[in-house]
Amino acid sequence: MQDKDILFENLMNEYVSGSITDENKGVLFSLVEESDLYRKQYEEMVKLYALLHVPAFEARKDSEYTNLKEKLHVSSGMTIGRKWVIYARNVAAVILLMVTVSLGSIFTYEELDNSGDMLYNETTVPLGSQTKILLPDGSTAVLNSGSILKYPLSYGKKERNVYLVGEGYFEVTKNKEKVFQVHAGDMKVKVTGTVFNVRSYPEDLSAEVSLINGGVDVSVNNKYVRLKPDEKAIYNRGTGQLYSESTESYKSALWTTGRLSFVNTSFAEILKDIERKYNVKIHVESDKVEKEYFSGSINLEMSLQEVFNFIDVDNKYRFEVSGGVISVKDR
Repeated sequence: MQDKDILFENLMNEYVSGSITDENKGVLFSLVEESDLYRKQYEEMVKLYALLHVPAFEARKDSEYTNLKEKLHVSSGMTIGRKWVIYARNVAAVILLMVTVSLGSIFTYEELDNSGDMLYNETTVPLGSQTKILLPDGSTAVLNSGSILKYPLSYGKKERNVYLVGEGYFEVTKNKEKVFQVHAGDMKVKVTGTVFNVRSYPEDLSAEVSLINGGVDVSVNNKYVRLKPDEKAIYNRGTGQLYSESTESYKSALWTTGRLSFVNTSFAEILKDIERKYNVKIHVESDKVEKEYFSGSINLEMSLQEVFNFIDVDNKYRFEVSGGVISVKDR
């Protein structure tokens, strides 16, 4: 039994460092599936590793583009030392406290979902927070408020498939033999190694994929577009139309730095984002909201009142709070 414990620990070291072979990954998953103890340890170590790699949000710096490029550059070979078991246990509580105090966020990490025939890792992010996870191949995903990401425990054996509800920023490790695919409702994003943002909340009229670096193919049913950097694909769920257009794609990922960015976006859509980021319910009682469009960015460290004052500079609206619901009315 001791030999099996040592084997499990060694395989977990390889797993979180991204150096594990397909053969050893199969051995690891077999151990996880056959032992409740190993499964719990697997979940715990994945959570601790994620805690050690939460992103440092830098919402207060002046140069948004420079900051984003510095923070979100494509990274390769993320590693963690072989002493991670003891080290992670010692610092986990401290890091969690630091994260909670400095960001005011609640981070939810990976848990095993065995509701179907296949085992999945599933991460659910509460409203008002965001989190970063490490995938087995070294790829990373930052998940926005109210998002869900899951991937099979067999991820990386033959394919690299993830399933997204909500919004995620991805840095994908290159592997031409194993294509990385994001399944977001009807939309599929296919890449070999790149940096991009996917926004696909089911309640929104449209879904978007913005390419920051590399190349991606976006498909919906029998429709298809190929993107180059600084292009985005837009899928209109109402009309079924899929098309691409030029964009400053770095802005699509500004939410990872603590800012909400929007370009010619309706006030109604902005209010949906505010609901998710601040974990509030907003009821619109104004016809003007659908007709007003804004461009700019909001520092999410501002209070809700400051956000509304920032947007409503000409005092067109009243924002009333009653029973936990914010009502937007005409003045």
